[in-house]
Amino acid sequence: MKIEPNVWQKVPGATAVEIFPIIPKANCVSSNCYIFSAPDALVVVDPGARPEQTRQISRVLTDALALSQRPILVFLSHCHQDHSQEAGGLELPAGIEVKRFAHQVGVEAMKHRDPNLTVAYLYPGNPGICTARFEGILFPSSPASEPRALELADGGRIELHTEPIAMPDGATLQRQWLHLGDGNRLEIYHTPGHSPCSISLRVGSLLMLGDLPFAANPGVCGLDGWNHADLLQTLRKVDWLLETPGITVCCPGHGYCVSAQSMREKLRLMEAEASNLTDVPLLDAERISALKIYVDELLEETAALFTIFSGRLYTVSYYLSLLEEDSAASRVLATLDIDRIDSILSDFRRIAEMFNNSAVPEWTVVLKGVQVASSLQQVLSAEHVQQLLDFSLVDRAQRRLEDFLSVVRGLQFLQTEQPGAVNELIAQILVRAKSAHVPESTDLMEAVEDEQSFLEALTRRLAAHSPLRDIEFEFAPATQEANANIGAERLDDILTDLIEGMAGIGVKHIRIVTEVSPGHVAIRLSSRERINPAAFGRRRLDLYHRTLGWLGGSLECSQQAGNAELLIRLPALQAV
Repeated sequence: MKIEPNVWQKVPGATAVEIFPIIPKANCVSSNCYIFSAPDALVVVDPGARPEQTRQISRVLTDALALSQRPILVFLSHCHQDHSQEAGGLELPAGIEVKRFAHQVGVEAMKHRDPNLTVAYLYPGNPGICTARFEGILFPSSPASEPRALELADGGRIELHTEPIAMPDGATLQRQWLHLGDGNRLEIYHTPGHSPCSISLRVGSLLMLGDLPFAANPGVCGLDGWNHADLLQTLRKVDWLLETPGITVCCPGHGYCVSAQSMREKLRLMEAEASNLTDVPLLDAERISALKIYVDELLEETAALFTIFSGRLYTVSYYLSLLEEDSAASRVLATLDIDRIDSILSDFRRIAEMFNNSAVPEWTVVLKGVQVASSLQQVLSAEHVQQLLDFSLVDRAQRRLEDFLSVVRGLQFLQTEQPGAVNELIAQILVRAKSAHVPESTDLMEAVEDEQSFLEALTRRLAAHSPLRDIEFEFAPATQEANANIGAERLDDILTDLIEGMAGIGVKHIRIVTEVSPGHVAIRLSSRERINPAAFGRRRLDLYHRTLGWLGGSLECSQQAGNAELLIRLPALQAV
């Protein structure tokens, strides 16, 4: 069954229960809201954080109350600001009772105005944390001290039943439930990991998971209250729960509803990914601010690489057109969906501009950067892209995007670095720069009978014309062994980018010197021509300095006799 937004529809597996889903465009500012109309109550799950969404919820509830007056039960899947802020803002007819429910930890966080567990610190303008009263305390630490039922003004009662589920592996899934009338009930499960107060809710065949499906995503894991061990246990419990034949649709806190089978596959992939997230640092406001800067730097550099890609494809297309191979030329341009890439990057720039106008939180920019990086990774992973583009450029872009996603997750890639022999690596770069790597003419002639082979051979030939072929290099390696604790591929990427950047600003001579000192290996890049550091772009240099800094090194730009010199410092494998 497909769950349609903004319309009442029957809930599968339930009697006389309907759902009205409010599903805005996925964002981190306000969550989805799910409204249920049952015989004995109207239920609101996650009101969200936008006043305009609250007004819509109020209108929907008011219309439903006109048909049958019932109490309104408001549930929070967790206490994060984007789900909870408007829990007390409903505008309803006089005399309508509203009872609010949330996990005890979340209720305490809102009661004490905790900006960390509610993640209110992520949002600009110090938004107010929900001050509404929560009568229904879910999964209290001392169940005996809590009332089992909530009294209504008309003499009715809302009784909350506690009934844990013993799982086949010996674990226990904490469950509570209450009657909705006519044999229907709302089941509530404690599903921590994203937050200690996270719950999932079931009505009929629908399971609402809050933000569990995103709990291992970059930019989400590491938020205050995130817990690796709890998340892995919850994923296994929910996977078991989704074996229940009666659950057919899963409703997330953001984005559209999906089949239970699709969600199960997603959560299993997430469990495999989350198993490595053992040392994720806290994603606090300071770290988010730093990541926002990194997003800006990284995407500017990535945009530059994609400009190179598109330029090479246009070149191939041009020569194919000269050969009157117009259809082949069109296919080449379609290989890298340039319009799609432009749209992805433009969308990010729009978000960045909104941030500069204080319209969105820094966290939104970081999450948008994650989305852009993941989308560009998909573009580069396509087999036809790999076949037609320069392998080294594609790999360089992929590593840059993966580094960004790893850093957002909090996985410092220093731990995965293997020592590299700096002098040997520089020598290889210079050989590559001067080598044509051009296929023999006979290769093109042999491929001419097969259109795809001809395209690949021609593209490789065009890509072989390195911008460094006309540069005069002078290399003075250190006499000592220059082994640095940095991966060869990453150092290759940075050096190649810097050297190509020097060539791009008109340098014809590049001198490279390596030096070894206690604890460090230094690489100096200079030229006979005058170098203006501003020509590299401040963000590019900042990106390399930041990346090297995470590895224990640095990039400095100093003035020598009126000219600029780029100095890379790397952590040595061992003190010399």
